[in-house]
Amino acid sequence: LMKNLKKLKVGIIVDDINQPYLVYDFYKKSLESNCYSVVCLIIQKSHNLKNKNFVDKLINYIKTKGISRLIDRLIFEFIDQIETQIIKKKNKFKDFFLKHSISKFEVQKIYVEPEVSSSGLYYRYKTEDINKIKNLNLDVLVRGGSGILQGEILNVCQLGIISFHHGDNDFYRGGPPGFWEVYNREPSTGFVIQRLSKVLDGGDIIFKANIPTSFFYKLNVCNLYLKSSIFLHKTLEKLSIDINNINYHPKKSYSNQIYKIPRSHQSILYLLKTFILGTKKILSKLFGWSFRWNVAYQFTEDWKNPILRKSTIIKNPKNRFLADPFVISYNNKTVVFVEDYNFSVKKGVISAYEINSEGYKEIGVAIEEKFHLSYPFLIKSNEHLFMVPETHEAKDIRIYKCIEFPLKWKLHKILMKNISAVDTNIFKFDNKFWLFTNLESSNLNDYSSELHIFYADSIDSTTWKPHSLNPVIFDSKKARNGGMIYSEKNHLYRVFQRQDFDMYGASLGVSKINVLTENEYEEEVFINFLPNFFKNMKRILSFSYNSGVLVNDFTMYEKNN
Repeated sequence: LMKNLKKLKVGIIVDDINQPYLVYDFYKKSLESNCYSVVCLIIQKSHNLKNKNFVDKLINYIKTKGISRLIDRLIFEFIDQIETQIIKKKNKFKDFFLKHSISKFEVQKIYVEPEVSSSGLYYRYKTEDINKIKNLNLDVLVRGGSGILQGEILNVCQLGIISFHHGDNDFYRGGPPGFWEVYNREPSTGFVIQRLSKVLDGGDIIFKANIPTSFFYKLNVCNLYLKSSIFLHKTLEKLSIDINNINYHPKKSYSNQIYKIPRSHQSILYLLKTFILGTKKILSKLFGWSFRWNVAYQFTEDWKNPILRKSTIIKNPKNRFLADPFVISYNNKTVVFVEDYNFSVKKGVISAYEINSEGYKEIGVAIEEKFHLSYPFLIKSNEHLFMVPETHEAKDIRIYKCIEFPLKWKLHKILMKNISAVDTNIFKFDNKFWLFTNLESSNLNDYSSELHIFYADSIDSTTWKPHSLNPVIFDSKKARNGGMIYSEKNHLYRVFQRQDFDMYGASLGVSKINVLTENEYEEEVFINFLPNFFKNMKRILSFSYNSGVLVNDFTMYEKNN
């Protein structure tokens, strides 16, 4: 392959001197990149629209859209402003609504004046402006401004114009971004990074992702924008490595409606549904009700067709809950290791329960740290037993070695430092050790969207190499690990969680891994498990099988005690 040996030269198309946080954040990220640099701002001056005063704009809107659509817009703007004030109180979004002057961008600035259609939607650049841009010899333009761009501007750069579409383009086109997914109670909200073409929404898809849908609109759109901004940066870095070989996503025909600002009755219905959901959350917290995790187990030789209602439930101790079970038969004992969460100290430890045909008994705490522990993944290697619990509060991935089974463990090594990861699986396949984990790349506490793979020659390596396709899955409906990867006759199976609308751990699936190499990854869904095998259960989060014993966890809606 022909590798690019120089930085990509990037230009950003913007509208005016004051830029939103996302454009400024992208520029700041570019300053740290060794792969690309922002060398120019192209500022669109659309005088035929911007010189109109408020009254002229209002009259023009009524003439073109009608009074009813004006009312629709006013109601939606009211919702937007109310929710914006709520979001601004959250510390992690405090910078999101700030504007930044382009004087902070220490790059060349070129002013252009596109011809704008009567609808105000379509922008076409004049020949003299096209020539100005051509003389910059840019590799790619990033659309950060208004308008559906048409004409020769689409072909000025080798890589064209890269733009966001904030929605899963297979199901949601139009706008407002992030609203209709909340309105329709979708489990996930998507975004794509695409290379624009002359066909609206028909560009080549360079990157595609889905994150969990938040329970109200403005929170959803903030999460969507912040997450997608990070991957614009990562996409450009990948493009710079091999500019001539871009792996585009396959296109699908679009048969849904083109979404627009909601009608008045839809906005009112949205407010009502959101108010009811928010009230339920407040009342549940006030009266101490929550989805409380439980663990169950059964003896079976067929993990693919279990009758889960026949499982035995391990009763939660008072003021605690058990979750994330992993089972192993070792030294003539069958032991289930679990996250053991204590409501009083708000922290989890790893505890052990011995099980047999007569029942179960609590043995004690296996590992306790100053920080929260969960997801005690187990692996045997060279006759030794290791555990890789979730330690994301310590910002690392670490491995413990069993000194005396089942309660004596010692920290063996920290495999990765300065990383925000959860639910890590390690296994050996094809003479390599593979590490599957869920990373958080955005400080949004979203660990459900990205599955990353690393590989190494030894189980305790501290130099794990990232898979070339990371994240190999970017979809909250199937990315997060949910238990043991089971190897049967050299077949690999990955348990995954499925998040639903405003619901973590709604159901489970098992995927069969068909291809796993340093540069390829393919899996297909093999089984789905729904939370319907016990009375009053609501969620199922994890599933593990070893030596004829199957364990899983689930939730029931109950009062904390």
